Amino acid sequence: MSIEEILLYLANNNFTYEYVLIFFVLSIIGFSLPIPYTLIIITNIYVFGWVGFFLVILSVPLGSLITFFFIKKFTNFIRKIKLFHKIFKNKLINKIKFYNNVYILILTRATVPFFLASVIFSLTNISIKKYLYTTIIGTFSYIFLCSLIINSVRDSIINYNDIIISWNDPRLFLSLIIMLLLVFFGKKINTKLFNNNKK
Repeated sequence: MSIEEILLYLANNNFTYEYVLIFFVLSIIGFSLPIPYTLIIITNIYVFGWVGFFLVILSVPLGSLITFFFIKKFTNFIRKIKLFHKIFKNKLINKIKFYNNVYILILTRATVPFFLASVIFSLTNISIKKYLYTTIIGTFSYIFLCSLIINSVRDSIINYNDIIISWNDPRLFLSLIIMLLLVFFGKKINTKLFNNNKK
């Protein structure tokens, strides 16, 4: 079976609720591991459409909670890992006092790789309530934009029964523009934070 045939099959699927449950459980596990979370988002939304969007919205905080409790259990060991040791040695967390500032937490969640942000947050004294709140708010806009883009592509494939992207769909190009702007500003914010740390 070719990639085109697989994509067409997944877009036109009639999966039952058992498959939704399987994807939900796998997504929770995936969001707790160092896997690119965009890949999990795209897979869910492409296969299930807007149902996939809600699957992701529910599984993101649950997956991040697994990371939170795991990191809390092995905090001393993780602090010895080169990357995290450097962060704590340079006292980056104390300099920006990010875990006391909800706005910085949300920006960090929106711009730093998902698993890395989960680990860094878990190594601080952040409360579970604040951790979940910033995870949900910080990831929502990205998940929603991904959903608009993927659903636009999915609808085009279903309508034409071919791998065709409808570029005149406003959901697609507006979401792409907004996402590119978020990536641009995210890089600016990260650069500023780490440059301040070097001073």
